[in-house]
Amino acid sequence: FNYDEKSKDPKSPLNPWAFIRVKNEAITLKASLESILPAIQRGVIGYNDCTDGSEEIILEFCKQYPSFIPIKYPYEIQIQNPKSEENKLYSYYNYVASFIPKDEWLIKIDVDHYYDAKKLYKSFYIPRKNYHVISYSRIDFIFNEEKFYVYRNKEGEILKAPGDCLAIQNTNLFWKEILIEDDTFKWNTAKNNIENAKSYEILKVRNRIYFTTELNNYHFPFIKNYRKNDYKQLNWVSLDDFIKNYKEKLKNQIDFKMLEYKTLKKVYEKLTSSASDKI
Repeated sequence: FNYDEKSKDPKSPLNPWAFIRVKNEAITLKASLESILPAIQRGVIGYNDCTDGSEEIILEFCKQYPSFIPIKYPYEIQIQNPKSEENKLYSYYNYVASFIPKDEWLIKIDVDHYYDAKKLYKSFYIPRKNYHVISYSRIDFIFNEEKFYVYRNKEGEILKAPGDCLAIQNTNLFWKEILIEDDTFKWNTAKNNIENAKSYEILKVRNRIYFTTELNNYHFPFIKNYRKNDYKQLNWVSLDDFIKNYKEKLKNQIDFKMLEYKTLKKVYEKLTSSASDKI
């Protein structure tokens, strides 16, 4: 961000706030945060109910980089049968976002991602208007027995831009509750059996134009302890087969050097000390 004077402008999309939420993600937290630093100068890091050392990592990071603000949410988050509105995930999101100045840009950062900072910063040039939104593409990876696999969803997609990771101007943004039947990977809206549904969040925005990005991050969702067994419900394709079948088709959306084995292994080791996800 030091290469462009516009990055110093607090109103510029080149200078977004990182919008980060954390719960017990100590394994990947430090490496993920450090990966964004060449691209992002400031941020808010919300956290709640941390028992694994995540809070200490956040506080140390914010001490080292004081333009990042730690925000401890004062209520427990209850995904099922929340006792009050304050215990719902959407309230937590709105609370953390309230620390970002209005009409400045934010980017939702998830700390089970490792970011290519150059490609991430490049994406900040996409918005030309205040109503433009960047939707970040991703591939979901898992590592087992020295091999990488990629997740293929029920629509047959491997490279996806599901719309949950955005860069957007903080103007009239708010999150609302959405009830989900299963988990966030399937994201099936609850229609029946509402009393057993899970309370998640969805961003409500109007009158925006969306743009998708080239791949600029690595997503390893199954490093999280609470997701360790969720992979069994999903369809996995070997990375080699994916590259073989899609390299030509997706050459304008993926820099396939990112998917070279040595590169991926280096990223994975930074995130996990090379522990296997065990599929």
